[in-house]
Amino acid sequence: MSGDEPILTGREERAAAALRLALRSVSEEWPLRVDAAAWVASVPRRRSIGRRLPVGIAAALAVLIAGAMAFTAWPRGAGPPSPGPSLPGTPGHFDDGQESFDYPTDWSVLAGSDHGATGVMDVLAVLGNGSWHESCQRGAEGTSSWMNCSTDAVDVPSGGVVVKIYLWYGGPYVPCRGDTQANATFGHLAVRKTVDATVTTWEIRVPGNEFGQNSNIFVEVHTSSPSQLARAEALVASFRWAPGESNVGGCASIETPTPSPSLARYHADGISFDYPASWPVISGYQHWGIHGPTVEFAVGTGTVGSGCTVSASPNPGVSCGAPSLSVTADQVVVFWYEGAWLMDPGALPTGSLPPGQVRVTVGGMPAIESHADGWAKWQVSRVGYIEAQWGPDATNAEAEVDALVASLSLDR
Repeated sequence: MSGDEPILTGREERAAAALRLALRSVSEEWPLRVDAAAWVASVPRRRSIGRRLPVGIAAALAVLIAGAMAFTAWPRGAGPPSPGPSLPGTPGHFDDGQESFDYPTDWSVLAGSDHGATGVMDVLAVLGNGSWHESCQRGAEGTSSWMNCSTDAVDVPSGGVVVKIYLWYGGPYVPCRGDTQANATFGHLAVRKTVDATVTTWEIRVPGNEFGQNSNIFVEVHTSSPSQLARAEALVASFRWAPGESNVGGCASIETPTPSPSLARYHADGISFDYPASWPVISGYQHWGIHGPTVEFAVGTGTVGSGCTVSASPNPGVSCGAPSLSVTADQVVVFWYEGAWLMDPGALPTGSLPPGQVRVTVGGMPAIESHADGWAKWQVSRVGYIEAQWGPDATNAEAEVDALVASLSLDR
């Protein structure tokens, strides 16, 4: 080995693999179609449980150098080798730094990390001795869905098994319901089990989360063999969250009274503010697709729509248009939304502003503020907005909205 070749640690090798997968996922299989004129801003999600890619510059350079060296070594007319899927950790032990589990070494790795064609599923691993792949077709440009997908194609031989480990990381906001009742226990782990014919699924809650919320882990087992099912149960029993992993921002918490009985306190996903206690929380954090639009929060007595829908089976997919706000004569609503982004949400416009707009600071962020009859807006990134609307009979609405924005604080 030449002394000039980079030497990668195990962490850097995993990081390099994650980088290659992420770039391929973005460039080849967009899971979401977004109307860019409708949704145009975003900031990175702040929840700790999101899929993290700890890619360092050294690892990225190592990938490029190693790739160039491998290219010069290929025989004339031959293409690059096609490596099979691999998993972070060691053979028989999955560990991506956030969660870990053990699995039988005689199970093949059918698929590694995969963000999922519908844009709201993150597959950690698919294992077993059968076959598995997503049944998806790329939609034509200009259609309402970028990808059309049906149920996974799974083929299990007699006495065989296919195990898919995944999580939901986006989609509609799910309100908190206090749903923490498990129906199965494996050692320290209390889970929710469902059975549909020969498919058994266990849902594992993120610490501090409820069942049915985003970021929970699902272990989906396809088998009619009791012995293979027992081995899958052993996988579930071995599951561990990394120290410190917890549900940050999954359920919007409401603390009352702060600072007075007439106000409630919103605190979720690193965002806090005070708002009238009579206003309901319309929506908490929503994220659509890998790089899709985001709703940070919506409160008030009106209605809000993200503009995104998940199409039903047999061709599920995600389609997003313009977000919407609606109020009647005595209603008010405040909504923070950010459009789809790929790498950088972008800075605010520079230079002089049109009449009626002023530069302010909101939650420590530079912003551009504008007010008019029945509405107010704060632009917080190149295309991210906090927007409010109220009806003509909503007394004190403008003052309440201004007070809410003034109390906004960010923990990031």
